[in-house]
Amino acid sequence: MAVEGKGRKKTILRTIRLDKDLDEALDKDAEEHGVSENALISSILAKYIDWDRYAEKFGRVSLPSEALKAIIEATEQEKLSTAAEEFASSVPKDYIMFHYRKLDVEACLLHLSFLARYAGMFKYNVQIEQERNYTVTIHHKFGEKWSYWLRESISIGLFKNVLGILPKTHLSKNSVIFTFFLP
Repeated sequence: MAVEGKGRKKTILRTIRLDKDLDEALDKDAEEHGVSENALISSILAKYIDWDRYAEKFGRVSLPSEALKAIIEATEQEKLSTAAEEFASSVPKDYIMFHYRKLDVEACLLHLSFLARYAGMFKYNVQIEQERNYTVTIHHKFGEKWSYWLRESISIGLFKNVLGILPKTHLSKNSVIFTFFLP
């Protein structure tokens, strides 16, 4: 049965069978987040469709933010630079092509939004002026070396290798700002 509302996406009614413990956990989490169980289940499925199924194929791992920060801080700057360059040389472009099936600014920005939303790597904001001037601001809590990693991997891995542009960047302890113009 298809359900359509004004301004909403078309939805499908689907009945599923859940383990009692799973249902109780969903009830509790929905209440804690102030959303319906249906909304919570939809967001869980959206995360799977948008992120998890691709993350598995590309070998992404999940670890506590404190562990990531400790690893980054323990890494020498020269080794971090080499690792960022190696990563940026192919992984972002391959991932974007596999996931979005296109190499354009929309796919790059969508990828950044998924990294922010699902991987928890940073908070992210995009400003677009006159449809061609972009400012991408990334804020995080992992320190200056993480800012450096993000600058290198995003500048080279996304913008240079995917879009063929090298953005201007501004780096600080907990943020990176990318500005670029699309011809």
